[in-house]
Amino acid sequence: MVNFMGKAAKKLVENVDEVVEELNKALADEWLAYMQYTFAANLVKVPPVEAKLKAVAKEELEHAEELTERIITLGGTPIADPKEFAAKTNCGYEVPTEEAKKVLKDAIKGEGCAIDVYSKIAKLTKDKDLLTYQLVLHIMEEEEEHEESFENLLDWLG
Repeated sequence: MVNFMGKAAKKLVENVDEVVEELNKALADEWLAYMQYTFAANLVKVPPVEAKLKAVAKEELEHAEELTERIITLGGTPIADPKEFAAKTNCGYEVPTEEAKKVLKDAIKGEGCAIDVYSKIAKLTKDKDLLTYQLVLHIMEEEEEHEESFENLLDWLG
């Protein structure tokens, strides 16, 4: 695989193998979240919940794309085999149902896990790999927004 980092950038990322491994685990999480929310949106027949699941699924796919780019830039190989997602995931996969409250509770749990994952990667990269650090802060901010949205919907359902 082509390594896109120059010599000066490589010197800044002293723990590149560990960072790539953690990014690949997060990538597995993002793909599984995308699938979980996409399937859930097709099962849940509560319009605001369905709409939010579709919107968040789209953002999870964007996160997967951003992580893939960063892994490649760091000289790593992103997970490309869906069979590896379950083996690498931090947050798991909850099989969606038609029950809106269960879907939202599962989503809240998953978003909380994602926040923890990105917090860990932020600590790993702070002052060592500023581009990855900025990326994970950006994604973590969106995961916090997702969690809050799902909590608000769950409260709305009563």
